[in-house]
Amino acid sequence: MRVLFFGDIVGEPGLRALERELPALLERLRPDFVVANGENLDLTLPEQGRAGMTLASLERLFRLGVDAVTGGNHSFDPPNLEEVLGHPQVLRPLNYSPLAPGRGSLLLEKGDKRLLVVNVAGRSALPRAAEDPLPALERLLAEGEGVPVLVDFHSESVFEKMAAAYALDGRIAALLGTHTHVPTADARILPRGTAYVSDVGMVGAEGGLQGYDPAFLVAAFRLRLPPKGLRLAYAAGPARVSYVFLELEGARAKAIVHASFVEEALY
Repeated sequence: MRVLFFGDIVGEPGLRALERELPALLERLRPDFVVANGENLDLTLPEQGRAGMTLASLERLFRLGVDAVTGGNHSFDPPNLEEVLGHPQVLRPLNYSPLAPGRGSLLLEKGDKRLLVVNVAGRSALPRAAEDPLPALERLLAEGEGVPVLVDFHSESVFEKMAAAYALDGRIAALLGTHTHVPTADARILPRGTAYVSDVGMVGAEGGLQGYDPAFLVAAFRLRLPPKGLRLAYAAGPARVSYVFLELEGARAKAIVHASFVEEALY
């Protein structure tokens, strides 16, 4: 089985880049499933620095052939989060409150191919709201789905992500890190067959701070409050496209390819 996974898609620049690049990748790689992290798809409350997803942007992804969209700390930013997280192809962190809207796992099926996609957030990403992600994952695995498991682990901490991957090595097909928007150079297959990378990186404009114009974020960094008179906005410049391509054999990984490239400036 082949799986294509895209890191954090940041707003309109990221969406447009994916619309340009994904058709050729689908033709060349022939994935059975496509998964993308979309917690930065939209600016839902830019004056407060809030991102999240809207149904309109999600539908653009699904029209492209994306099968599931994962989230993270910004999953809970949109004012209409019940509607967004209620979409059957959208995930939010599994280790958030069980009373919150949405789901943390999704079983994808195409013909005889099946893939369980799971989304968790580390405590570094949701320090006051998330429970420990490892017990949440172990409880889910104990239910015995019996299918390959792909985990999007949304966290700033490399240690947190790597420790979870080793703890679950051989029980999940892949643990792919998201959240920092910065691709790491440590893609590997662990000894018992779990594919791992600390951070896939983003799909978004390269000329700023994690895909965003720096002005709002630098002011908020200084104040520790949303700065008055400024709104969060996307960065300019060519787009970076970051993804992982997996080949799975049974419930384990056979190969992992991590790619991150900047589009031509003419875009």
